Amino acid sequence: MYLVLLSTGQCVCFHYCRYELRLSLGAVPDDLYCNTTSDFFGCWNFTRAGTAMTKPCPYLPGFNTKEIAYKNCSENGTWERANYMKCRMTREIEEDLNKEVLNAFRHIYISLVGFSISITLLVISLFIFFKFRQLRCDRITLHKNLFISYLLTAIMYILYNVLVIMDGDVLHDQPIWCVVLHVVTQYCVVSNFAWMFCEGVYLHTIMVKTFITGKWLIIVCTVIGWVCPFVLVGVYTAVRASSKDDNILCWHQESTLQWIMYAPVVASIFLNLIFLCNIVRLLITKLRQIPEAGQTRKATRATLILIPLLGIQYLMFPIKPAEGSNWEEVYLIVVALHLSLQGAFVSIIFCFCNGEVITVIKRKWTLHRESTFTSKGRYRAPSTIGTTSYTLVDHMSGVATSVT
Repeated sequence: MYLVLLSTGQCVCFHYCRYELRLSLGAVPDDLYCNTTSDFFGCWNFTRAGTAMTKPCPYLPGFNTKEIAYKNCSENGTWERANYMKCRMTREIEEDLNKEVLNAFRHIYISLVGFSISITLLVISLFIFFKFRQLRCDRITLHKNLFISYLLTAIMYILYNVLVIMDGDVLHDQPIWCVVLHVVTQYCVVSNFAWMFCEGVYLHTIMVKTFITGKWLIIVCTVIGWVCPFVLVGVYTAVRASSKDDNILCWHQESTLQWIMYAPVVASIFLNLIFLCNIVRLLITKLRQIPEAGQTRKATRATLILIPLLGIQYLMFPIKPAEGSNWEEVYLIVVALHLSLQGAFVSIIFCFCNGEVITVIKRKWTLHRESTFTSKGRYRAPSTIGTTSYTLVDHMSGVATSVT
């Protein structure tokens, strides 16, 4: 394994040396220089005779990257053996480095666990939505697509973190598949936000427009949710592929070109915030027409339920703390928990706590018991327990808002 690392490092250094040669102005003709060269661990550029070239220690097992390696160029213009003695770590330094690596990947480990939980709950939710015909309606169709986008995002995040982020060799070698993985991950993320926006568009439209066909809305939302992100990510991919500065390290480093995708995402979140405010206003207006106590509580509950559905909570993380600060690690952990468990929260609220879903499953279970066992007496239907119904309104023409 160590030899494989060395050969890979040598190959990378060789290509990097060639790249540096193209950028270098070269040696002064009248002076004596040692020519550029490379070894197993590093690339050494032109160096004046009688001097030494220094560089940080390479990223290799057992090496301390905070130390300096050097290589002397003799008076006659020939290289001496490179000295990597300071690069070798003591046991204490190696233990400290292992702690630093663990801290660096802590938020990734947290997100992997969170995404795994979300995948499990999303798969169960989608099975329920597709299994029971009673749940086939426009609103559930939107939820299906939203859940699928959450599921794809979680899967791609896990693959990208495990195969790329946690493998330094992949980042440096930059095989084409890691760039493709980055692009597909970005598409899933943008599509996820697009379907959150579709949920806002759908709710707002059916509450504002009295006569509107659900099929037309589903077609529009399908274009917004799956086609528009493809166009945005396609433009981003084409522009970044033609950029020399941003076309490195599997495109993992942040780039201003990402705003080609993220600017519409941010705009959609703010639009959903506007939709939410207007939906709550209309909801309160409708609830005031119902002579029943506790309408304010119901409106508040409906607002809280809609926040994760529309992605409004992402506005809570606008600015990342300065790199290296004490708040940065807290920020990364909180964001990792929120991002990875978002799919789980939505599944719990809009599937497992959905009154319609619970009713359908209860009815199915009752029919199963009646068909399987022979009872001497008649079965009594189970009593209805308190559930969370998120159906705000189906049509303005006559469906009372229900938030119980």
